[in-house]
Amino acid sequence: MSYKIFISHAWADRWVAAQIEQQIHDLGVATFIDVNDIERGDDIEDRIFAEMPACDELLVLFTPWAVDRNWVWVEIGAARGLRKRIVAVLYEVDLTTIEREKGGSTFLRSKNAVDINDLDTYFRELKNRIAKGKP
Repeated sequence: MSYKIFISHAWADRWVAAQIEQQIHDLGVATFIDVNDIERGDDIEDRIFAEMPACDELLVLFTPWAVDRNWVWVEIGAARGLRKRIVAVLYEVDLTTIEREKGGSTFLRSKNAVDINDLDTYFRELKNRIAKGKP
């Protein structure tokens, strides 16, 4: 089975996003992340909208910087429209703050969020879903 995760993040968080990507790769799962998969001269919008349907889920790294990044919200909307699994990784933000400041709980229910300190739980669940063939 081929499984692919689209990783959304703010540019300021690219190092943290790359660490998460490496953990996902260590599980044998493919990823799409802009810093590695969009080349200079590519039409960013075209690449994002071409890749989203090919991915099985969206992992969003939410930080104080990401909350204000328009592309993060566009990617969430695209994934939601395609009925993809959406997992929000929270780092120095919480869903209450996101809802209060951005009205984001429509897309980010508590069942879809994980604190960065509990990210190992997400990796375990991902590994189990892949092993069972139930993404």
